[in-house]
Amino acid sequence: MESVLLVAPRAKNKSASDISVIKTPLSGILILGTMLRDKGYSVKMYDESFKTPNYDNIDADYVLITSMSATVNRAYELGDLFLEKGSKVFMGGLHVTFQAEEALNHCDNVILGEGENVLFNLLNNKSKKDIIKGSPVVDLNTIPMPDYNLVEGMKTPKNVSVCTSRGCPFNCKFCSLKAMFGRKYRVVSTKRIIDYLLSFNHLRTLCFDEPNFTADKKRAIDILKQMKENSITPKYAWPSVSIDVANDDVLLKLCSEVSSFHFAIGLESIDQKVLDSYNKIQTPEIIKNNIKKIKDYGIRVFGSFIFGADHDDKSVYKKTVDFCQETEIDFPTFSALTPYVGTDIRTELETENRIFSNNWDYYDGTHVVFYPKNMTPLELQEGIIDAYQSFYSNSKVFSHFGHGEIFYGLETLYVKYLFKKIIRQNYDYLEYLEKISKKKKKNMV
Repeated sequence: MESVLLVAPRAKNKSASDISVIKTPLSGILILGTMLRDKGYSVKMYDESFKTPNYDNIDADYVLITSMSATVNRAYELGDLFLEKGSKVFMGGLHVTFQAEEALNHCDNVILGEGENVLFNLLNNKSKKDIIKGSPVVDLNTIPMPDYNLVEGMKTPKNVSVCTSRGCPFNCKFCSLKAMFGRKYRVVSTKRIIDYLLSFNHLRTLCFDEPNFTADKKRAIDILKQMKENSITPKYAWPSVSIDVANDDVLLKLCSEVSSFHFAIGLESIDQKVLDSYNKIQTPEIIKNNIKKIKDYGIRVFGSFIFGADHDDKSVYKKTVDFCQETEIDFPTFSALTPYVGTDIRTELETENRIFSNNWDYYDGTHVVFYPKNMTPLELQEGIIDAYQSFYSNSKVFSHFGHGEIFYGLETLYVKYLFKKIIRQNYDYLEYLEKISKKKKKNMV
């Protein structure tokens, strides 16, 4: 029996993506592992967010490694290690799809895009190093749901992710998902989703691992109705949704009945010029009104904001924090505009020669890697830190505990701790940004 090791590497730096204490394994690579297990391969998977083994003691015929930009340097380390051990190494994921030649220095084959349709041919491929183009899975019902039993180091899962769709109909300038999965919306049948969720004995938290759970609101309503009828009522539920979710009262009411829902919403900015530049269709007024309506149903809002657009200046940080407090957004994230590979914004900034770092460890939304137009890189970096420290204050912690919201009080404390750790880890990077900021100012004089 041939053995396969699958690895989802960890990022080297703590970042804003770690804001939630709730973690679930990456579902994409776990689906590949489930397919391999079903075909008779001996499969082990390590998601380094849960457990990092001593790889020196692990041998495998095949090694599959996935990565995003912030984790790709770690992926390259692992690829080099297993190549030396004689394993055949494959890499896939968002980053290497758009940096295939770079990744090929650390593996035998790079998979572009979705890998399910080429997986078994790839394992049987004995040829030299090559780049393999995947193809979209037209019918998601033909691939298995992920088997959590394959994840080493996980106890009985209480926090579970389910991916019910692929593809995103939106065209956000800073996002690479449209280039990776396309804009055509493909779905898993409601029956398969419900059957899968019923296979777990106890669900504390259910995460929807997809760009927009409510892209098709009728379908989302059907899933929620079936969850309610089958008593699938996790304590917490976390989908990513668009702000127009507030336009459907039936959907909001179902969310309030099924679980304590927490909507992750890409708000991005409260400046109309910035929203237009990102190809976002909402307005600041729509954002404000829709947040109120969502919260009227008892649904928590995790709103994400991006700083560093060409229309942003140093006033953006306080304005955004004030907006979050006014609208009572529960847990905002504040990120630097990041020129991820495969995005329109990267093409634009490269053309303008404004990217000063391609160290992928810093491509995590927390580190500034380009020259903003109306501020220095250091001012953008310090603004992000100030926004977090201003919103996640001691008074916010006491307010949650005072209202008996223990989980949210602990979550706020965790974010405070996280950013203190990020600041400590990045003293050298702040000094680096100070140097290049001074150099930029000098060249502009």
